[in-house]
Amino acid sequence: MWWKRIRYVLALAALCAIATCPAAKRACVSERRAHEADDLLDYLGDRVAETVQLTGKVPPLAAGPSPQTSCCDQGGSCNPDAATWATPAWRALRFSIDNTYRYTYSYAPAPDGSSAVLRATGDLDCDGTPAHVELRITVTGSQVERTWTR
Repeated sequence: MWWKRIRYVLALAALCAIATCPAAKRACVSERRAHEADDLLDYLGDRVAETVQLTGKVPPLAAGPSPQTSCCDQGGSCNPDAATWATPAWRALRFSIDNTYRYTYSYAPAPDGSSAVLRATGDLDCDGTPAHVELRITVTGSQVERTWTR
Protein backbone atom coordinates (compact mmCIF):
# COMPACT_ATOMS: atom_id res chain seq x y z
CA MET A 1 0.00 0.00 0.00
CA TRP A 2 2.79 2.47 0.89
CA TRP A 3 4.50 1.59 -2.40
CA LYS A 4 1.60 3.06 -4.42
CA ARG A 5 1.89 6.37 -2.59
CA ILE A 6 5.65 6.56 -3.10
CA ARG A 7 5.23 5.63 -6.76
CA TYR A 8 2.89 8.60 -7.30
CA VAL A 9 5.26 10.96 -5.50
CA LEU A 10 8.19 9.73 -7.59
CA ALA A 11 6.17 10.08 -10.79
CA LEU A 12 5.23 13.65 -9.85
CA ALA A 13 8.87 14.50 -9.05
CA ALA A 14 9.98 13.07 -12.41
CA LEU A 15 7.39 15.13 -14.28
CA CYS A 16 8.49 18.29 -12.48
CA ALA A 17 12.12 17.59 -13.36
CA ILE A 18 11.27 17.02 -17.02
CA ALA A 19 9.24 20.23 -17.14
CA THR A 20 12.06 22.37 -15.71
CA CYS A 21 14.96 20.94 -17.76
CA PRO A 22 14.36 23.06 -20.91
CA ALA A 23 14.11 26.24 -18.84
CA ALA A 24 17.29 25.40 -16.95
CA LYS A 25 19.11 24.64 -20.19
CA ARG A 26 18.01 27.95 -21.74
CA ALA A 27 19.17 29.86 -18.67
CA CYS A 28 22.55 28.12 -18.73
CA VAL A 29 23.04 28.76 -22.45
CA SER A 30 22.05 32.43 -22.10
CA GLU A 31 24.51 32.91 -19.25
CA ARG A 32 27.31 31.30 -21.25
CA ARG A 33 26.49 33.45 -24.29
CA ALA A 34 26.43 36.61 -22.17
CA HIS A 35 30.16 36.22 -21.43
CA GLU A 36 30.88 36.90 -25.11
CA ALA A 37 30.02 40.59 -24.70
CA ASP A 38 32.08 40.95 -21.51
CA ASP A 39 35.13 39.34 -23.10
CA LEU A 40 35.01 41.31 -26.34
CA LEU A 41 34.24 44.67 -24.70
CA ASP A 42 37.11 44.06 -22.28
CA TYR A 43 39.39 43.40 -25.27
CA LEU A 44 38.18 46.61 -26.94
CA GLY A 45 38.73 48.48 -23.69
CA ASP A 46 42.34 47.31 -23.71
CA ARG A 47 42.77 48.64 -27.27
CA VAL A 48 41.31 52.02 -26.26
CA ALA A 49 43.57 52.12 -23.16
CA GLU A 50 46.63 51.50 -25.35
CA THR A 51 45.71 54.48 -27.52
CA VAL A 52 45.17 56.62 -24.42
CA GLN A 53 48.66 55.70 -23.17
CA LEU A 54 50.15 56.80 -26.51
CA THR A 55 48.08 59.92 -27.26
CA GLY A 56 46.34 60.93 -24.03
CA LYS A 57 42.94 60.61 -25.70
CA VAL A 58 40.56 57.88 -26.81
CA PRO A 59 40.55 56.96 -30.52
CA PRO A 60 38.52 59.64 -32.36
CA LEU A 61 36.59 57.56 -34.91
CA ALA A 62 33.17 56.13 -34.01
CA ALA A 63 32.44 52.54 -35.07
CA GLY A 64 29.31 50.48 -35.51
CA PRO A 65 26.83 49.33 -34.74
CA SER A 66 28.25 46.26 -36.42
CA PRO A 67 26.77 44.18 -37.89
CA GLN A 68 23.89 46.28 -39.17
CA THR A 69 21.36 43.44 -38.97
CA SER A 70 20.45 41.49 -35.85
CA CYS A 71 22.01 38.08 -35.38
CA CYS A 72 18.45 36.76 -34.89
CA ASP A 73 17.84 37.60 -38.56
CA GLN A 74 20.66 35.16 -39.34
CA GLY A 75 19.33 32.28 -37.27
CA GLY A 76 20.47 33.34 -33.79
CA SER A 77 24.16 33.90 -34.38
CA CYS A 78 26.16 35.98 -36.82
CA ASN A 79 28.74 34.36 -39.04
CA PRO A 80 32.15 36.00 -39.25
CA ASP A 81 32.51 38.40 -42.15
CA ALA A 82 35.75 40.36 -42.60
CA ALA A 83 33.91 43.16 -44.44
CA THR A 84 31.88 43.94 -41.31
CA TRP A 85 35.03 44.91 -39.43
CA ALA A 86 36.91 46.53 -42.35
CA THR A 87 35.89 50.13 -41.56
CA PRO A 88 38.67 52.57 -40.63
CA ALA A 89 37.34 52.88 -37.06
CA TRP A 90 37.34 49.11 -36.38
CA ARG A 91 40.77 48.79 -38.02
CA ALA A 92 42.10 51.59 -35.81
CA LEU A 93 40.90 49.61 -32.78
CA ARG A 94 42.41 46.42 -34.26
CA PHE A 95 39.09 44.67 -33.78
CA SER A 96 37.39 41.92 -35.74
CA ILE A 97 35.46 38.79 -34.84
CA ASP A 98 36.59 35.56 -36.47
CA ASN A 99 34.05 33.14 -34.92
CA THR A 100 30.27 33.14 -34.69
CA TYR A 101 28.90 35.79 -32.33
CA ARG A 102 25.54 37.00 -30.99
CA TYR A 103 25.92 40.71 -30.25
CA THR A 104 26.05 43.94 -32.22
CA TYR A 105 29.04 46.08 -31.20
CA SER A 106 29.60 49.84 -31.30
CA TYR A 107 32.19 52.38 -30.17
CA ALA A 108 31.25 56.03 -29.47
CA PRO A 109 34.01 58.45 -28.45
CA ALA A 110 33.36 61.86 -26.88
CA PRO A 111 34.31 64.74 -29.21
CA ASP A 112 36.99 65.99 -26.79
CA GLY A 113 38.65 62.56 -26.51
CA SER A 114 38.14 62.34 -22.74
CA SER A 115 35.77 59.35 -22.75
CA ALA A 116 34.18 56.67 -24.88
CA VAL A 117 31.37 54.16 -24.67
CA LEU A 118 31.64 50.59 -25.95
CA ARG A 119 28.32 48.79 -26.34
CA ALA A 120 27.18 45.27 -27.08
CA THR A 121 23.50 44.62 -27.78
CA GLY A 122 22.06 41.21 -28.52
CA ASP A 123 18.88 39.18 -28.27
CA LEU A 124 20.45 35.97 -27.00
CA ASP A 125 17.35 33.78 -27.27
CA CYS A 126 15.68 35.78 -30.09
CA ASP A 127 12.58 36.46 -27.99
CA GLY A 128 12.47 40.18 -28.78
CA THR A 129 14.14 41.23 -25.52
CA PRO A 130 17.69 42.47 -26.15
CA ALA A 131 20.49 42.33 -23.59
CA HIS A 132 22.74 45.37 -23.27
CA VAL A 133 26.31 45.49 -21.97
CA GLU A 134 28.15 48.79 -21.84
CA LEU A 135 31.71 49.71 -20.97
CA ARG A 136 32.31 53.40 -20.33
CA ILE A 137 35.93 54.52 -20.50
CA THR A 138 36.94 57.79 -18.89
CA VAL A 139 40.39 59.35 -19.16
CA THR A 140 41.55 61.15 -16.01
CA GLY A 141 45.06 62.47 -16.42
CA SER A 142 47.00 59.42 -17.56
CA GLN A 143 44.60 56.98 -15.91
CA VAL A 144 41.86 55.04 -17.70
CA GLU A 145 38.78 54.26 -15.64
CA ARG A 146 36.32 51.57 -16.69
CA THR A 147 32.67 51.48 -15.66
CA TRP A 148 30.48 48.50 -16.59
CA THR A 149 26.71 48.56 -17.03
CA ARG A 150 24.79 45.33 -17.59
